[in-house]
Amino acid sequence: MKKQIIFLSTLFLLFALTFAKNSTKPKKSSSIKSVKSKKSSSIKSTKRPEGSLEFSAAVDVIIPDASAENPIILSNVEDQPLCKPDVPTSPVKELKVMPGYDFFVLTNKIEYPRKLLMDRTNHLLVVSPERGLYSIRMDKCGNSDIMQILDGTLYDEKLGTGVAIYGQHIFVATETSIYRFPYSDGQHSPLVDGVKVMSNLNPLKSTEAPDIVIDVHGSAFIPRSVTDIDDKAGSTHAVIKKFNFRDIPQKGYDFDVDGEFFAFGTNTQGLLGFDVQSQLWGLNGLPKDIKRTDIHPDQDLSLSGLAEELNKYAGPGNNYGFPYCYTEHSLEKITELSKGRGGQWGNPVFLNESFALDAYCLDERNNRVPEVPLPPKSYASNVHFYSGTFCSVGDLATLGTSVGLPCNWTNTPIIANHGFDNQPEGHSVVHIPFYDLGHKPRLDLDVDVILEASQPCGEGKCFAPYGLAVDQYGRLYVSSDETNEIVVVTRNFSETAAREFTDKVNALEDSMEDSKEQGDDEKSGKDDDKNDKGDDKDDKGDDKNDKGDDKDDKGDDKDDKGDYKSNSKHRKNDAKNPRS
Repeated sequence: MKKQIIFLSTLFLLFALTFAKNSTKPKKSSSIKSVKSKKSSSIKSTKRPEGSLEFSAAVDVIIPDASAENPIILSNVEDQPLCKPDVPTSPVKELKVMPGYDFFVLTNKIEYPRKLLMDRTNHLLVVSPERGLYSIRMDKCGNSDIMQILDGTLYDEKLGTGVAIYGQHIFVATETSIYRFPYSDGQHSPLVDGVKVMSNLNPLKSTEAPDIVIDVHGSAFIPRSVTDIDDKAGSTHAVIKKFNFRDIPQKGYDFDVDGEFFAFGTNTQGLLGFDVQSQLWGLNGLPKDIKRTDIHPDQDLSLSGLAEELNKYAGPGNNYGFPYCYTEHSLEKITELSKGRGGQWGNPVFLNESFALDAYCLDERNNRVPEVPLPPKSYASNVHFYSGTFCSVGDLATLGTSVGLPCNWTNTPIIANHGFDNQPEGHSVVHIPFYDLGHKPRLDLDVDVILEASQPCGEGKCFAPYGLAVDQYGRLYVSSDETNEIVVVTRNFSETAAREFTDKVNALEDSMEDSKEQGDDEKSGKDDDKNDKGDDKDDKGDDKNDKGDDKDDKGDDKDDKGDYKSNSKHRKNDAKNPRS
């Protein structure tokens, strides 16, 4: 009986210790849906999985919530496109991809490919201003079938670069007009029954062919740019206008007289893009031959010193400075007057003694400064915000939980730097880091170079990125209009990445918890020592008081003795001199 009691007591003690441990420390989870520790006491019934955001209710698309404690992550090996095309294609120029990633050439059979557009069925559309609009139907390995679905000389108008899908229609821009065609996602047949829905798109014949983007509400944003700058140019010549494409008038729109002015002084180059919140972003270029004698007597500041711009067009009516103001990238090596990255300077074409143009450019009401000043001579051509589709986590040791781009790149920009002929700058695709909160760029960090030419561009054709798109697997597609290539960038995948990375994160969290507990213990110990010292001090004070009391007592004894001695003396005197 005694043995049974001891056994039951031991069992109860083990159970109590286990319960206490589980109730005081968060439960670890190696679920592939999260790389962080997670404790769940109940299963909640929600419209969307925990750790995700609804990207589009219309098409039931969700994306990882990068700000969530446990962002949803997909990591099933059977879901990954781990294969490549059956017949590999070598790149025209040797390319270098960022560590932990790989790439393959999807095709080099479309001449002058520019804008890329991925429809809702993972079907790629490619605009070639020289040849037309192409459809690429492909399997997940990249084996593809290419078909031209629209000729490059539409209604005797040369094709532009703009193409957008809204509802059951596709909108295609020429150099001067926009046409609407019926379109079904995944369509791999010629477009027919086109209708002109906009005219007077580019009367000044700018070399920047107009783009078109349409948000989820059916609002179309269309830029107009100018090529030549003189003293007659103004901010109204370089604008972005907004049109209602949900309900287009039967006669269509005239760009000059219809629509709403959404942004002034933009002079965009390349392609526009939306972030996950449907905010519009774009790129502003630099004209050639910019000289200011007060900065340098003969230096062309468009080649060094001034910046191209990544702008967020925050709302209607704002002015972004063109043609009056320019942004500094780095003038430290050119002049002592440098204002640092992001500083504002007046355009020398409009400088005169009667007007303080530099001061004008510093006023946000006249000139909204860019979100990111970009290096000169990059010819940044496309801004694409990654929505987090099929995103991955991991590092160089664990590799990725999927072939997709990193989850912490969600809602941050990827830039295609086209570069200029025979110039080493540009010719790359980069990612710009942002803060997790506030959606602001980390200008203190270098960009992540995703893909670039291995050697600087010299004579001959160069890798010249222009269009960007991301498929349902989170893979990045890049068009190069000089080499006629479309390149696909994928992350290196590992089946064990989710578990290994989760273990790493859990170990790091344990270490942080242990450090915190150790710090708390040390602090508690110091507090105890402090209290002990205080007690010792109190004891010493008591001893001091006791000694003081003893001293007082001795003083009293001394006084008593003095009184006794004095009284004895008086008694002796009284004895010698008796009273009468």
